[in-house]
Amino acid sequence: MVGRRQGGGGLAAVVAGLVLVAISACAPKPVVEARKEPPAAPKPEVEVARPLVRGLKSRTIILTYHDMVERRDGRSVWFDCTPEELTQQLDWLRDQGATFLDLRTVREGLTGQVELPERTVAICFADNYDGFYRLAWPILRDRGIPVTVFVHTDHVGSRRGRPKMTWDQVRELESRGLVTAESQTMSHPKDLSKLPDEQIRAEFVGSKSVLERELRRPVTLLAYPNGKWDARCERLAREAGYLMAFTEEQTPAEESPNEFSVARYVHTKWREAWREAHGR
Repeated sequence: MVGRRQGGGGLAAVVAGLVLVAISACAPKPVVEARKEPPAAPKPEVEVARPLVRGLKSRTIILTYHDMVERRDGRSVWFDCTPEELTQQLDWLRDQGATFLDLRTVREGLTGQVELPERTVAICFADNYDGFYRLAWPILRDRGIPVTVFVHTDHVGSRRGRPKMTWDQVRELESRGLVTAESQTMSHPKDLSKLPDEQIRAEFVGSKSVLERELRRPVTLLAYPNGKWDARCERLAREAGYLMAFTEEQTPAEESPNEFSVARYVHTKWREAWREAHGR
């Protein structure tokens, strides 16, 4: 008897256990919510260079010169200009009614801050050649024509090849009131568009920093060496703190796409530039 009661108790326990298991299996399981990752921070929008103001009355010609030579000979290259040629071109343009303005004023006009004369011409010289100091500056000074000199800072004062102006010469010219020095990168790469972002950024930031240290004023304009650039160059120029950058596209400045791709004519196209801008 004792044995049967123990067995019955064991059976009851087994049955009770099975019932509990069944009830547990049928009971709804708690819902575990999937862990939510915090929303990703929105990516900053890439600022697009602003287009120039459209519908301006002006038709601005920006002429870029390079080196000056006393006379042409077998060593002369296409971008050389003699004092006689420069004199002829400037006087002819003035006779046609050109108003010579500096590039900073041109920038204000192209962005709608001031109204430019219809026949505006801006003169600039690339590459910081000593020939500008010796041969071009006296001609521009005597005519009261403002000029922008674009400087590649790694080569200031170099006497290798074609000599470059020194910092003392650049500062002297700026003190006269008609000359403004602006940036043309540090080393003058042949084609910025083929360089990685980091190298382009270093060229832009480094040149601006050196010029501002030497001249003790803000530097806001940039010329792309050889006029070669791409959309990355525009973005990096803006990020470096420039307000306008210049190519060597051969059109009036008002036809440029935006503030960081403003067109300049090479000086050998001066007659074509006037014809395209003013029809004669």
